[in-house]
Amino acid sequence: MRMSHIAVFSVLSALVAACSQEAAAPGSLDLGAASVAVVNGKPIAESVVRTYVLATERRNLEDLSAEDRERVINDVIGLELLAQEAEKQGLTASRSLAAQVELQRLQLVARAMATDYSQKNPPSESDIRAVYDENLPRLAGQQFKARHILVTTEAEAEAVITELDQGADFIALAEARADGPTGPNGGALDWFTLDSLPEPFAAAVQQMTVGSYSRAPVQTDFGYHVILLEDTRQQEPPALETLREDLTAAAGRKRLDDYIKSLREGATVSVEE
Repeated sequence: MRMSHIAVFSVLSALVAACSQEAAAPGSLDLGAASVAVVNGKPIAESVVRTYVLATERRNLEDLSAEDRERVINDVIGLELLAQEAEKQGLTASRSLAAQVELQRLQLVARAMATDYSQKNPPSESDIRAVYDENLPRLAGQQFKARHILVTTEAEAEAVITELDQGADFIALAEARADGPTGPNGGALDWFTLDSLPEPFAAAVQQMTVGSYSRAPVQTDFGYHVILLEDTRQQEPPALETLREDLTAAAGRKRLDDYIKSLREGATVSVEE
């Protein structure tokens, strides 16, 4: 699908920022000798066009038809013309633009270094196992089964508790009194872990015994709850193999974080007040 000029310029913003470094620091970039066009005496490197094609077309330059090749070269010529005009009008002297260019340069180069390090230093089996073991308490945590009656005011919740004290059926009260979407289901909630719920609700459940209901209204951002704890169970942790992809990614991020820390420790860094 042919992209609009606006879309092309958006996708290529990072490319332009990176290539603008050539003007800011001559000779700092090696774009190669091959060029596809010359605009007002300045060559447009073939490597830039190749990068453009990969970013916008998800293809290699050689895979384009003659028509598509002409189109993408014209797009990059348009970018070069705009960049040259920006220099003529003094826009490139803007400190704000210079800061954006420098930030994009930092991000691009740092991302390349991070990718290179991660490819050369994949996490080991022990790294993956360590991440798994570290998360076992969460993966194998206790689960709770409960019902609740959600109402708008504290007085309504206290009235519900009074009715329960007098022997009212919790499910019937939930169906009749609850404001929340679980009311028609008798206030039933799916099995949950404490860390998946608002803190006041989780704290109240943690202090309850199976078969009991909360003796005071529990307030959250949703309103006031009266809770009935129906059951608890110990959650069996999933096997390492079923989580291998996520664990490998997490272990890789940890390796990269440790590498950045080692670079920091070996560097001379001073933070200005």
